[in-house]
Amino acid sequence: MCGRLALRWILMFDAVTCAIPGAKRPAQVEENVRASDLPPLSEAEMGKVREVYDRKIHELVHQPW
Repeated sequence: MCGRLALRWILMFDAVTCAIPGAKRPAQVEENVRASDLPPLSEAEMGKVREVYDRKIHELVHQPW
C-alpha cells in the first residue's frame, strides 16, 4: 500500500503527466497500476506528506545548484 500511496501522491501534481516506477515482478506492475484507482488525497493528507517530504527527502534529492 505504501508504494501505491506514494504513486498516488506523485500523480496528484498537475505538472506530472506520468510516473514510471520500477518493478521486478508482474504482481508489482499490477500493484503500481492500482495506484491510479485510489481516491485523490485530501488537502490535509497532501500537507502531511509534504511535511515528511520537506523534513526527510527534499535535501537528498534537490541538490544546491
